[in-house]
Amino acid sequence: MNGGLVRRVATRLVKPEWAARVVSPAYDSVRPNDRAELMARDPYVFLHVTRSPGDVTDGSSPTEVTEQNAAALQWLLDEGVFTGVRPPAFYAYRLQSGDHCQTAVVADVSLAGVEDGRISPHERVQPHRAEHLTVHVTKVSVNSSPVALGYQDDPVVDAVVDQVTACEPLLDFQREDGIHQTVWEVPEELAPRLEEHLGDKHLYIIDGHHRVAAGAEHWRLSGRPAAEAYVLGALFPTGQLRVSSFHRRVTDLGGHDVASLCDAIAANDFSVRPLGPDEDPSPPEPGTFGMYVDGIWYQLKAFRRHPAEFDVTLLQDRILGPILGVEESGPSGRLEYLPGSAGLDHLAHVTDRLGGVAFAVHPVLLSQLTAIVDRGQTLPPKSTYFEPKVRSGLFLTPR
Repeated sequence: MNGGLVRRVATRLVKPEWAARVVSPAYDSVRPNDRAELMARDPYVFLHVTRSPGDVTDGSSPTEVTEQNAAALQWLLDEGVFTGVRPPAFYAYRLQSGDHCQTAVVADVSLAGVEDGRISPHERVQPHRAEHLTVHVTKVSVNSSPVALGYQDDPVVDAVVDQVTACEPLLDFQREDGIHQTVWEVPEELAPRLEEHLGDKHLYIIDGHHRVAAGAEHWRLSGRPAAEAYVLGALFPTGQLRVSSFHRRVTDLGGHDVASLCDAIAANDFSVRPLGPDEDPSPPEPGTFGMYVDGIWYQLKAFRRHPAEFDVTLLQDRILGPILGVEESGPSGRLEYLPGSAGLDHLAHVTDRLGGVAFAVHPVLLSQLTAIVDRGQTLPPKSTYFEPKVRSGLFLTPR
């Protein structure tokens, strides 16, 4: 019989006096230039530990970047930013953005659940990104960015979390991004109820597909030792989650001019209509897209679309791939993802500044998402964006 999916986690915590300075904004919600500016301004921000090769302009190799990440982590430890490794426990972790609030149970999550189907992805991974993260976790030897997982709402878990969050928190802070974050330790007498009710759930990977893939590969490369068969997870009830889109920007027009691009899209069974300055470019329904190119918004609407077909797949299969020559895995660097939470004005501004063509995508409904997962299907990378996102540098779990 398979064991439970969750266990108490032995982890360091950022110290309260350092939390607002160290804990990073969500990595993919901050553009590379803004990440670079933030890192240049503050040597303590945890982005120094989670940098990817794409953040580096000094010619450092991916291996050198990972070594620099490990050195940055060691420096933070030497500076006394984190506690020692605390005894194994569950934690409640709340993120609040405006009037939206969501609270997770933070735990070690068994990687065996990925292999046996108890943990389900909804997006395919980009191999080069998963490979980099495998090297990262192998060299840095910690999980510092919890994987966000969803579970069907459970009144027993809700009751435990309500009891825990009525107590004094361990951490309570807010960065300049406006996300209020609070952490409580779950008392030992309540832990068995969480272990029982979360341990046999079916979990959906909400955010962190590449971290799960990297954790599983790290486990395999290590010889599959039982002690390392876990990844740090933040488990949210699906009823609290808020999903928006990941929009796309292609850095060029794939050899087209604007007129020939519109003609090619129309030839692939789309209506193509330029929008007036007072019209909202947001896709009004599934099967429609906003396209921004050369200072003008267009509405694209598919003439043929199966009701079960997801917009990100439709966009990839009928526009990005065949017309613009952009592969789903994105190794060429021509495809950029921008979170829907940033707004379409930001999408247009980036395209005006950097060029290319942008596509605004209608968000996937959470009910659609769980349905496609339950059918054993997956979506292209960066199909969904959940906000507020779990932050990095709050928990530091040895691996």
